[in-house]
Amino acid sequence: MKKLIVIGGGIAGLSAGCYAGMNGYDVDIYEMGRLPGGLCTSWKNKGYTFDICIHWLVGSSPDSPFHQIWRELGAIQNKHIFYKETAVNFVLKGRVVKFYNDPDRLSKHLKEIAPEDGEVIDELADYVRMFYRLMDRPPAKPRELFTIIDSIKMMIGFAPFMKIFKKIMRTSIDDFAAKFKNPVLREAVRAFKMVSPSNDLFVVPFVTATGGSGFPKGGSLEFSRGIENRFTGLGGRMHYGAKIEKILVEDNKAVGIRLEDGTEAKADIIISAADGRTTLFNMLDGKYIDKKIKTIYETIPVIPSWIQVSIGVAMDLSKEIAIDSIYNVYELDTPLIIAGVKNNHVTIKNYAFDPTFAPKGKSTIEVIFFSDSTYWEKLYKDKEKYNQEKKNTEKAVVACLDKIIPGIKDKIEVTDVATPMTIIRYTNNWKGSIMGFAGPSRLQIPRTLPGLKNFFMAGQWVGGTGLPGASASGREIVEYICHKDGKKFTTSVP
Repeated sequence: MKKLIVIGGGIAGLSAGCYAGMNGYDVDIYEMGRLPGGLCTSWKNKGYTFDICIHWLVGSSPDSPFHQIWRELGAIQNKHIFYKETAVNFVLKGRVVKFYNDPDRLSKHLKEIAPEDGEVIDELADYVRMFYRLMDRPPAKPRELFTIIDSIKMMIGFAPFMKIFKKIMRTSIDDFAAKFKNPVLREAVRAFKMVSPSNDLFVVPFVTATGGSGFPKGGSLEFSRGIENRFTGLGGRMHYGAKIEKILVEDNKAVGIRLEDGTEAKADIIISAADGRTTLFNMLDGKYIDKKIKTIYETIPVIPSWIQVSIGVAMDLSKEIAIDSIYNVYELDTPLIIAGVKNNHVTIKNYAFDPTFAPKGKSTIEVIFFSDSTYWEKLYKDKEKYNQEKKNTEKAVVACLDKIIPGIKDKIEVTDVATPMTIIRYTNNWKGSIMGFAGPSRLQIPRTLPGLKNFFMAGQWVGGTGLPGASASGREIVEYICHKDGKKFTTSVP
């Protein structure tokens, strides 16, 4: 039985560990933190649960082609799933605009607000329908195993979408918003930039097409623990508080790892599902990169980090802030300055739909802002200034919320401010990025390295973005390893 080591216990690492276990490998996962899931986590504070990951889970519905992977990973069994009917609920100068995830219902609602924009609304609804069709595709086999025939089949499968997809990719949110005559709808579309760091139009149908993608009861950490249980049930071993210093290499073959405390462990195969930059330039000393990899890390922007202000309130907010929506975006009379950036809107997530998130009669809400890590990394060098900026952020957000829901300030029992530095400290993600590299170029990043044998990469830095991408990345890399070992790749459902 070959021994396999996985570096990183996030979703990609847990997935790789599970599938390696299903295929007869002896597996150890080394995780620098104390919990499974990496960024897919949540935490408790005075009886409230604060969640930093799952917004909507693609594959939570049995009708989704991706559902099978979550079942294989033991992530979805016996879990109640909360489904929302609205992706984003915009409150704009007293008007409420609901972006329903059902394109027909969306179209009807928007035309009731702005019948003069019927043509543009139909165009938007068609974009949402297209994204549903794109998601209704079974997971592919590893790209490393693609033949010419596979590539042709994929091109044929994408052909019906290419014209409209190219149009979307060439259009910004601002340009599309300008097509609306109605000022309320124009502002609602522009405000999509509050729930995504990109100004590309694809964000709007991507965020809206969330029907059938729900939220698992208990949140992200409970979801991750389900996969951890599956891994250990397959005979795998988790090692927490185990930060890797170096990947051991002999004769250009990865043969093991060395932890920061000097402990070494040997294996036949190493998979890194950890931060890509740390893996390449620290653990491997930059010895196994080529011009392509170097260019990617020097030139491709990353999806930025964010600030999250989590709040526990001694109020039932199920009637105050929509719980049938993933995001609630409020237009502000006075801009909110956060980390030196002016915000004309505030985005609130309301967890009052899940009774496990707060004591009875109380509520958990979160306010999120995308933020460049550079600002916070500089502040972090002076802890006093860093902590003061966190307090300033909390104070500004609470004052803003008190205008939206008068009296809420006096009902707040606990607050918790997470910054990009929080993500860096707990996950080691480069620049605190929540999803790795931006743009389609991330799909071309190699999962093996030039000149290094028995070593593979998985996760967001090699294209496995989001929870579905991360889990599929772990699955695919094990399928590829099985192919190289002459083994038939097998899966099972517990």
